[in-house]
Amino acid sequence: MSNIQAIVLDLDGTLLSSDKSISPRNYQAVKRCFDSGMHIIIATARPPRAANQFLKKFPFVDYMVYYNGALVTCKSTQTERHISIPMEISQRINKFIELRVPQSIISYEVNDLWYTCRPVPDSQCAQLGIRSNDPKPQVVDKDYISSLSPIKILVLGCTTWRDICEQFGDHVNVIATDEGVLVQIMHKLASKEKAVQWVLSEIGVKSENVMVFGDDFNDLGLFHISGFSVAMDNAIIELKNCAAHITDSNDNDGVAVAIEKFVV
Repeated sequence: MSNIQAIVLDLDGTLLSSDKSISPRNYQAVKRCFDSGMHIIIATARPPRAANQFLKKFPFVDYMVYYNGALVTCKSTQTERHISIPMEISQRINKFIELRVPQSIISYEVNDLWYTCRPVPDSQCAQLGIRSNDPKPQVVDKDYISSLSPIKILVLGCTTWRDICEQFGDHVNVIATDEGVLVQIMHKLASKEKAVQWVLSEIGVKSENVMVFGDDFNDLGLFHISGFSVAMDNAIIELKNCAAHITDSNDNDGVAVAIEKFVV
């Protein structure tokens, strides 16, 4: 596919295998794309501190999309695009969740720092992407939490995420990922697709010349705007249904398999 000028890669469930590693084959395939002149863009739900540890092998990646699009950084220009949820809205969302699902664990991401009012039990760390050696969110009091304008709100154990959509859909994007266990809430203007469209305008690439890889609900918007969308074999059915191609799973070098077939 000679018309592909940029490749957008999700991390978890896509470029990363289940053990959170990047296989040599995936690395080599992505590196060949870069060497041939393509832009490589990473678009993840993770915050910088949790994403950058995986990207030391990819120093050539210039644009990073974090927090499902609420933060975009450019390494070469040292600039960033940042969209937070207003404090008043986050307070209302917090109260709404506490009343509806008091047993849920709410945490806030603010400037690459992570806060919660309730400690995360060891048994639920994996659902938040916390590995054995990773720090947990800092426990603070409710007054401090209520004073923040979070870049992302994470809710673990919330079964009423559709109610949050109905109540606050004019202000925020609400996505349930990881088989519905984890609810991610961002500003209405924050999404992977809007962030990537901003990056594409910066680098002068049209969306029809973009190949995108993904596996979960937060990749749906990207699939709708890209010229060639690739769903992992382990992806949700909704993503597979709108994909141009379905590749192997993240544990079977699915990214490399598709790149080798269609690009280089």
